[in-house]
Amino acid sequence: MKLIREDRTVAWIVLVFALSQIIAIGWDLPGSYSWENDGIAPRDFFAGIAINLTPGQGHRYPLFHNAVLGLLCIPILLPAALRADEWTLPSLMEQILTVPVMTGCSLVAKLLSVLMACVALLVLAKIARRTVSAQAGRWAAVWAATCLSFAYYGRVSNLDGPFLMWTVLAIDRLLAAADTRKRRDYVLFGVLAGAAIATKDQAYAGFVLPGLIYLLLLPLRADRPFGPRGPHYRNTAIATVAGGASLGFLGGGVFNPTGFLARLRELTGGASQDWMTYARTPSGVLANVTDIALGQETFFWPWLVVALCWIGVGIVAFSSGGEGIRSRTFRLLPLCAGVSSILFFTLVVARCEHRFVLPMGFWLAYYGGVASAALLSRLASKSEPSLRIGVAALAMLILWAANHSFQVHLTQLGDARNQVSAYLDGLDEGTTVETYGWLVYLPHFDMSDSSPYRVERVSRRPVPKRNPLVGSMEIDAAYADVRIRRPDVLVVPESTAREFVPRQLGEGMAEPAVWQRAKADADAQTFFQSVLDDSLQGYDVAVVAEPTLPPWAVALGAKPVQIPGSVGSRQWVLLRSDP
Repeated sequence: MKLIREDRTVAWIVLVFALSQIIAIGWDLPGSYSWENDGIAPRDFFAGIAINLTPGQGHRYPLFHNAVLGLLCIPILLPAALRADEWTLPSLMEQILTVPVMTGCSLVAKLLSVLMACVALLVLAKIARRTVSAQAGRWAAVWAATCLSFAYYGRVSNLDGPFLMWTVLAIDRLLAAADTRKRRDYVLFGVLAGAAIATKDQAYAGFVLPGLIYLLLLPLRADRPFGPRGPHYRNTAIATVAGGASLGFLGGGVFNPTGFLARLRELTGGASQDWMTYARTPSGVLANVTDIALGQETFFWPWLVVALCWIGVGIVAFSSGGEGIRSRTFRLLPLCAGVSSILFFTLVVARCEHRFVLPMGFWLAYYGGVASAALLSRLASKSEPSLRIGVAALAMLILWAANHSFQVHLTQLGDARNQVSAYLDGLDEGTTVETYGWLVYLPHFDMSDSSPYRVERVSRRPVPKRNPLVGSMEIDAAYADVRIRRPDVLVVPESTAREFVPRQLGEGMAEPAVWQRAKADADAQTFFQSVLDDSLQGYDVAVVAEPTLPPWAVALGAKPVQIPGSVGSRQWVLLRSDP
């Protein structure tokens, strides 16, 4: 509440942001599974809790946020569990993995993400207000709220938004430590940094440079912004211990140390190495950095806003004067955190996608606030008309950036999977529908007794290890055997088919291990390529469902936005052509 009272204008900005998030919060609801690629709701937090607490086993994500979500969902899960005939896993799954229960868990997870994104905005504005000015804080909140990647991951159940909130809170405490030099702020910095890493391990990357520069190197300067070296380093040591304890308890390592080590092995092994898309060579790193730089319009804002943010970086870098946390040193802290996340995570895993550059975009918004405030201050010193022109220009940029980000909302609302579900509802009674791939790629099927069709899901992966498509028949068989199974309708997600289609590699690119395995699967390659070519024997493409936007949005130039694996993909529906 204190953050809200500090600046009512920022509070209104955050309120508008929250309301805009709610518009698209139900894009994959109701449903018993989510369309959020790598999200933990509505089911994956069960494994996130159970595996993290099982000795010797490590989950891909730490315990903290999974446990928080599990506690919040108890009022939904407990009544469902009490309805089970017996407390066995099959009976509990039958009651819990239903559409109403899973929809409730998804809503809790999404609303929690929106809340945490709002906190991140409030704290970012506070950081800009403390280090620059109130006006800079307001504009920083505006640009962060309109950042495409931040807005998307601020309303889904992925852990990227939550770990960013804990990171922002920790950076704010680092500034407080420099300002007050109180041990309490050092300890809180360590605890909050531990909470960030205990939410998602990659959060560590955002603290590497801030820790090295601000906690170890800066105190060596003559002016010593953190005060006398002796107390500072003692407080830093205490903060490190507090951070380790926070990570150990919240991340689950204290309760399952062997599992913690197992997760680290997995994260540094297949979970990251199998998905590298850039070669570990100088040309690969250059290609990765180039794609990150050139992709800023795709990831963050239109180019004019991106330019404004980098102008803000320049203003800070070449400025002089200021004391304490208002000095250039501390105004460069957000940039330090953003660059650190790129250097020590994004380039390490050799990827370039929205979530892998999210922290950089969020921290750049701080410098958009710096540039906006500096522009208006300069224009105000000239004349009132000049100031009005500047305000009007920035207002146009806000609308442009908001429209850029809001196209993701519209793409979600017009998801192609909704068209497929509507098409399936019109099938004849007794129709057999066959589908493929991960749940996150599939439309929501009607599994009720009144459904005109029954569903089969085919996969070459072992069925027991997959997230079950409740109500369907799971088949572990060759794709080519479709001629033997003879289903009436095939539903093929583009994201599944593209896994098996050969891809051209550019300079500096690498072929991930998962692509290599897919390329070795001749059965899958032949099948999915024939689907995309409409040459599958015995079947014809009836529908190629694409994301649809409202006519008014199309008239204004809006286009569907693709966030790999989650938003903007197409779906193929094929009908059996032979009797």
